[in-house]
Amino acid sequence: MTLCNKKLKKVPILLSQVTSIKTLTLKNNELTDLPEDLKSLQGLEAINLGNNLFEELPSVLCNYTNLHTLHIFNNKLKSLTGDVIASLDNVVTLNANNNCVSEIPPEIQEMVSLRTLCLEKNQISTLPKEILNCAAITELYLGDNKITEIPVELGFLTNLKKLLIYKNELTELPEEIGHCASLEVLDVSCNNITMFPEGIYHCSLKELFCDENPLLEHLPVLSQNVNDVLFLKELCARMILQSFKDRNSLLRRAVMTRPDALNILKDAKKCALCDNSFLFSWLECVHFVEGKSTLKLLNRTGNIPIRACLCSYNCFYSEGHSYFAISYPDTS
Repeated sequence: MTLCNKKLKKVPILLSQVTSIKTLTLKNNELTDLPEDLKSLQGLEAINLGNNLFEELPSVLCNYTNLHTLHIFNNKLKSLTGDVIASLDNVVTLNANNNCVSEIPPEIQEMVSLRTLCLEKNQISTLPKEILNCAAITELYLGDNKITEIPVELGFLTNLKKLLIYKNELTELPEEIGHCASLEVLDVSCNNITMFPEGIYHCSLKELFCDENPLLEHLPVLSQNVNDVLFLKELCARMILQSFKDRNSLLRRAVMTRPDALNILKDAKKCALCDNSFLFSWLECVHFVEGKSTLKLLNRTGNIPIRACLCSYNCFYSEGHSYFAISYPDTS
C-alpha cells in the first residue's frame, strides 16, 4: 500500500481494515503520529515514514512482530523511544537519518536482528556500550553527528563490514577496532584523527576514507637521547608480566589468585619491537605504511600513519626499525 505525496496529516482509519498489507509507504506527507487502530496490520513487514513530521517513534510499531524494515528518515525525531526500540527485535534495517536524535538508547541491545543502522545527520555525541549486543550488524552509518569517542565495545561487532563515521569529532579510533575482522569500508573523513591504531592491520579493509583529518606526516626533526627512568610501580609490573611467560613461575601462580592485581595487569600492552610487556610507561611512536601495497586498499595510495608503542628508549634507539617518535608543535 502506497500513500505518498498526499499531504496527509492523519492516516485514513479505513486503512486498518486492510489487514493483508505487508508493505506500507507513507513518505512525503505531514504525519505526526500513527493511530492505534493500525495495530490490526499484524502482517506488516516494512513501513516507510520518511519525510514527515514525527517527533517520536509511533507506539503502534510495538505491535508489528513481523516488521523487518523501518524507514523514518527526515523527520523531527528527538529521541529513539526506548520501549518502542526494545520491541523491534525482528527489524533488520532501521533508517533514521536526518533527524534530531541526541542519543541511542541502551534498549538498542534488544534489536538482535539488526543488520543496517542509519543515523546520519543527527545530534548524537556518544555511542552506548549496549550496541555490542547487536552482533548481527554489518553496516553502521553515523556520519555528520557530534561523536567524540568510539567505545571499545565496537570490537564485539565482528560482522561489521561498513562503518561510516565521517564528519564527527573523533580524535582517535580504539585499538579494538582490529577485532572487526570483516570490516571492509571505513570512512572517518572530517574528524580530528592524527593516526590509526595498529589493530587496523587485522581488518579486511578495501576502502579507507580519511581526508580532512590532521594526519601526522613524516617530517624529521632533531631529537636528543633520553634515558629511561621508570617508577617502581612500572618496574614491578614489568617483572610480573615477564613472569607470565613461564607457566611454572611461582610469581605467576601467586598473581593468578589475586583478582585485584589481574584487573590492573589486563591493561598491559606489548612493545612493537621487542614484544616485552609494559603497563604505565611507554613511548608513543608512529610508522608510515603505504595504503595500497601494505594495507591492500583499493581507493587510497600514499602513507598512512599507524600508531605504535615502544617499551623504552633503548628499543627506540636500536637500529633497523621504521618507528618515529611523535613531535607535536609548541602552540604556547
